[in-house]
Amino acid sequence: MLDKLLYEKLCHFCEYAERCRYDVSKKCYALKIPKDQVADYIEQLEKSDFLNEDRYIKSFINSRFGQKKWGASKIRAALSSKGIRDSQYKTLLQEIDQDDYYATALKLAEKKTGTIKSKSPQDHRLKLMRFLMSKGFESAVIGKVLKKLGV
Repeated sequence: MLDKLLYEKLCHFCEYAERCRYDVSKKCYALKIPKDQVADYIEQLEKSDFLNEDRYIKSFINSRFGQKKWGASKIRAALSSKGIRDSQYKTLLQEIDQDDYYATALKLAEKKTGTIKSKSPQDHRLKLMRFLMSKGFESAVIGKVLKKLGV
């Protein structure tokens, strides 16, 4: 039997922003819901469509790439840390327009180039590579960007 007040709190939690099972289970533990009942709450939230992992994954990818300018590697790592399987998001990551993906990496690199303080061209190149890797871009994309910038 689910506690109605706790269930309503979880519904509100899921309405506020898209959530995944991992986020909801953490909230359940914060609300002191017994571990053996957490699965029941999650199941009920999914039945009533407050919780939908596919919707969450789409939203996550769109916000991280579109607003935060993350690369695919960083998005993959973040989703994996939330317990989401590779098979659930692989096709959604492939739907990102490759021209847009490259253009984003190029724009970030151009912006960063002006702020890098380096002693040599090699040092500048290395710092720019490290920056793009920290944003989650793959080495093939980074190579194309560096070639385009002539760094």
